[in-house]
Amino acid sequence: MSGNVPSRQQLDDLLEDLSVERGKLQALVESLREIAPTGDRQAADWQTVHPLWVDAAALRLQRLSTGIERCCVLIVRVFNGATPEGGDWHRRLLERMGFATAVRPAVLSDATVRGLGEQLRFRHVVRHLYAYELDAEQVRRLLDRAPILWSEVSADLERFTSWLQELRAVS
Repeated sequence: MSGNVPSRQQLDDLLEDLSVERGKLQALVESLREIAPTGDRQAADWQTVHPLWVDAAALRLQRLSTGIERCCVLIVRVFNGATPEGGDWHRRLLERMGFATAVRPAVLSDATVRGLGEQLRFRHVVRHLYAYELDAEQVRRLLDRAPILWSEVSADLERFTSWLQELRAVS
């Protein structure tokens, strides 16, 4: 696969942009922890949880997916020049982040790509269903998984950021 060798300025900009996005995503994950049911609400049947709560949680999960995808878009624009095209570009972008190219290492591990794939499918559901049609149990499961998934994504992005800093040092 061909790609671009970025300039020092592009690397500086990418490092800064990724840092900003990661900070926003960390705050978002903290907000997910704050809205997660606790105590008696946690033990309650999720089918009886108020639909507005399910909708709010689903929207925040959607924002998490979108923010992570934004990081991937920033990377692919610097190293590939553009995002994939076509109706399935979101899925293809995610898959590309899981493998190395001629000019960069893999950004995400296979396990992270799989976890994000589920988030991506859920984001599609959130965008195309009415709130009352959302599966509360699926929202609960993804909400429980979100901090773990973010930890995996964050570790992968940290590894990639370290590689970027090494590349910047020699450019």
